[in-house]
Amino acid sequence: MKKILVAAVFPLLLAGCVQTQPINTTPAKQESAYDKKLEELEKRISSIEAKSLQNSAQIKTLNERVARVEDRLVEDEKEIYELKKTSQQTQKVLKEITVSAKSAVQPENQTEAAPQETAGVEQPSAEVQTPEVINVSDEDIYKKAFNAMESGELDTARILFETLVKRYPDSPLADNSLYWIGEIFYSHGDYATALDYFKKVVDNYSNYYPSPKGNKVPAALLKEALCYKGLGDNAKAKQLLKKLISKYPSTNEAAIAKVKLMELGD
Repeated sequence: MKKILVAAVFPLLLAGCVQTQPINTTPAKQESAYDKKLEELEKRISSIEAKSLQNSAQIKTLNERVARVEDRLVEDEKEIYELKKTSQQTQKVLKEITVSAKSAVQPENQTEAAPQETAGVEQPSAEVQTPEVINVSDEDIYKKAFNAMESGELDTARILFETLVKRYPDSPLADNSLYWIGEIFYSHGDYATALDYFKKVVDNYSNYYPSPKGNKVPAALLKEALCYKGLGDNAKAKQLLKKLISKYPSTNEAAIAKVKLMELGD
């Protein structure tokens, strides 16, 4: 009887064990979860890449606008200079006409004074005569020069800047003065002469940067590159622009240099 019970119960127990044994489905679930995470990451990466491309396009557009604005400013400086030059010539002609008219109507006993008055017209205009700078500080000379430059009296400004450099070669304003002389020639389109002055700033004052005595070095290096561009030497211009970006990466001039490199196809 016991043998019969055992024979009957054993298959049932075996079947129960088989039914209650858990089915291992964990790997499949984990694989599915990993696939979902991977898909989400791929979507995020695609979204980031799309935004990056969009930002790059916007930055490129902004850089191009900055470059166009800068170029336009240079052209405006040239036009302003030409207009002021024409105005000065017109005023000179009007003075000569006025003097001639006065000479024609003077009494005979005053005709001898006419040549002296006419001679006065032939003298250089006050704008290009060297102003009195005896016992004047470097700051005062610089202010006079800068004000003259802003007023369009570029020859007077250049002479004053040169006076400051000669009289106060160790002044913290000496590099600024050389730089602005270069800018005056640059605005005239005289890139060769402007280049000489910008080089002086870079060669003589780089060791003082970023102190006031060398604060114009990055700007001078940028303009040195643009002078080479104006002279048609794009290879040298690219070399100096890359040097500027490498040596002074956090400056505004470095940002402009990047735009200029794009313009030059680099």
